[in-house]
Amino acid sequence: MNSSFLQNTSVNQFQTPWNHFVIDNFLPTKQFKKVQKHLCSVVDGYQKRENDLFDLNFMFVPDLNLAKLFLGDDFKSFLEKTVQEKLEIYEEGLIQLRMMTPDSPAMPPHIDDQEDGRSLVCIYYLSPAWQPDKGGELWLHENNAKTIRDESKVIQPLENRMVLFFADDTNWHSVTKVKDWNRYSIISEWIVQEAR
Repeated sequence: MNSSFLQNTSVNQFQTPWNHFVIDNFLPTKQFKKVQKHLCSVVDGYQKRENDLFDLNFMFVPDLNLAKLFLGDDFKSFLEKTVQEKLEIYEEGLIQLRMMTPDSPAMPPHIDDQEDGRSLVCIYYLSPAWQPDKGGELWLHENNAKTIRDESKVIQPLENRMVLFFADDTNWHSVTKVKDWNRYSIISEWIVQEAR
C-alpha cells in the first residue's frame, strides 16, 4: 500500500478535555473501501485474554498490506511529526484488529496500563453506517469523577477516522456499548521514547 498520502493528511488537534488528535478520511477512499470490505467481514479467529475486564476480541491485522503500512517507517514518522515525540511500536500488541459486538460489554472509564512507560494509542475505525443509536463511541473524560456524557468529549466511531491520544495516568476514557452493529477498529500502541 502506497504511503505517499500521509504527506497530505490533515490532522485536527484538540486540548479538551486533554490533548488528542482526530484524522478524518485517513486512507484514500479507494484504498479504504477495499480494506473495509475485507476486514469488516472477519468474524472468526479472534482471541480473548484471560480475565480481561473488557472482554476484547482481537487478532493481528489479517491484511498484510495494511499491516506493512502501520508498521512502516512512513507511518511512524507521520505519528512522530503529529505528536512531536519519538516513538517505538509496542511489540506485544503490534497492530490489532478488534471487534466489539452487541455481546461485548461497554468499557467503563479507565486509564490504559503504562507498565512500559507513556504511550500513544492509535485507534482507526473501519465499520460502515454508524448512527448515534449504534453506540461504540469513545468518551474522553477530564477525570474519573466527570464521566457523564455532558461532561465528556464524545468521539463518534466514523468509518475511516483515526484518533490518537496519550495513555497516561490522567487521560480517562471509556467506550459505550455497541447495539445492533459490530464496531471494527485497528488499534496500535506506540511507546514514547524518553530523551536520553
